[in-house]
Amino acid sequence: MSTAVANYPWAEELEKTVVNSLVTTFGLDFLLFKDKVGGDVDTVHNVRQGIWGTEKEQQAYEQRGAYDGTAYHTHPNYISTGKKDKALHQTGQLNDAYRGQVMAMDEQRNLDHIISAKEIHDDAGRVLAELDGVELANQGSNLQTTLETINKSKKQSPIDDYLKNLPRLVEGHEKDLARKQEKLRNLPRETPEQRHKAEALEEKVRKAQKKIEGLKSIDAEAMRKKDQQARKKYDGAIDRAYYGGSKFMQQTGFAAGLSGFKMGTRQMLGLVMAEVWFELRAQVPIILDTLKRQFSFEKFVEDIQSTFRGIWRRIRLRFKDFLTSFKDGIFGGIVSSLTTTVFNIFATTQKATIKIIREIWGQLCKAFKLVFFNPEKLGFADLCKAVMGVLSAAAGVTVGSIAHAQLLPLCSFPFGAELASFVGALVTGLATLGFTYVLLHGSVAQRAWAYLESMMPHADTVKKYQAINAELDGYLTELARQEFNMDTDELAAFSRDLSACNDEMQRGLVLKDEIARQGIELPYEMGSATSTRKWLASLAK
Repeated sequence: MSTAVANYPWAEELEKTVVNSLVTTFGLDFLLFKDKVGGDVDTVHNVRQGIWGTEKEQQAYEQRGAYDGTAYHTHPNYISTGKKDKALHQTGQLNDAYRGQVMAMDEQRNLDHIISAKEIHDDAGRVLAELDGVELANQGSNLQTTLETINKSKKQSPIDDYLKNLPRLVEGHEKDLARKQEKLRNLPRETPEQRHKAEALEEKVRKAQKKIEGLKSIDAEAMRKKDQQARKKYDGAIDRAYYGGSKFMQQTGFAAGLSGFKMGTRQMLGLVMAEVWFELRAQVPIILDTLKRQFSFEKFVEDIQSTFRGIWRRIRLRFKDFLTSFKDGIFGGIVSSLTTTVFNIFATTQKATIKIIREIWGQLCKAFKLVFFNPEKLGFADLCKAVMGVLSAAAGVTVGSIAHAQLLPLCSFPFGAELASFVGALVTGLATLGFTYVLLHGSVAQRAWAYLESMMPHADTVKKYQAINAELDGYLTELARQEFNMDTDELAAFSRDLSACNDEMQRGLVLKDEIARQGIELPYEMGSATSTRKWLASLAK
């Protein structure tokens, strides 16, 4: 195991990840977000499955009114299409697309709604788009003249359902025909009345035979093709009206904005609560140890006050981090909501899926921020490592969320939900550290990072000088804690002299005079670049 891996604070990182997950992903998330199947935005796909994002649209559908067949069958386009097809029929030029043949002049014709008028009236997608069902049903693309037998047997069924039931329908008619034929063979024909009954039954047999012939003449593929063409135009009209309209945009914008605010609040409050926990975890054992030796109420109150001051101090020091977390959360929440809505246009998302999308986008936003803005000005190799670390967290929280979703139905006993949340947080922490090890510290990863760093010019030199800079910062911190017994007036004058300098040469002269006056010995000759480089090179060895 490498030194970097051995020195990595695995236990501390595991604690941080678990605490953060408990507070945010498996804590505040369930308080702020009420995830439901299909999300918070109504889509045509979802409402057709009976899944509603808003109660308002669900109520609008339930109050759509009763089906009025007369309105659908007296529409001007329905009547004019019937007249046009009648003229074609009389000249022997009327094509029956359901059978793929021209209708005979002696055949009874009916004008059929390819997508039945009742289906269109009850279509939740149409109601959602606020389109007139009568107008949609009577578009030219949805009207087809066919054999009366086919139209009446189809009734209000969708064509796919009708074709599935067609073999059984034909079989039923054939059995009925066989019974009639058997009855006809046994009928006496001695009296006029008996012959009349036989002739009437013969007519019924002929009609039954013709009906069966008509049903068997259906071209299933041609009928399906006609249905697909009609539905494509029908669905296109609904999609354009709804997704291109203001109602969908307003719903989507409101849901995304609310999700962004909740996500930002969750991330910020989670960070605050984590800081409170870490301060309490550090101070409570000390307070308890003190009280064990000698209990004093005044001392107890003083320690509690000191702890709260420490918490407030930690919060103030990280105030900028809280704001950054809030802003990142807003962006992640907005994008995750938009992603969920887009998914729901084509398929219905489950509650666990919505949560996973939200968690992944929360981490991806951090990765995008690193890639595009690089706020810490990291080198290329270090930037790649930072991005991989964020992606490890995204993968970890995904695994944890899946584990939580699988456990929750099993934990129906008291405090089962809390146990599932804890296990989910623990799995998140372990998975995150596991992915971090594989991607950053594994043997294959180490070789990949070493190769990447070798491609960067002067990478080792930059690292050495970064280490030197860190060491110098440490020295300066220590020096800042020392008392030099300097006269405040002299210090103020020195500060004014430095501020008055216009270039580096003037600053160098002021510093040189002050160093000589204070008797400070430097490890290099001031003003000599060669001496300075030689000293820096000695530090890098």
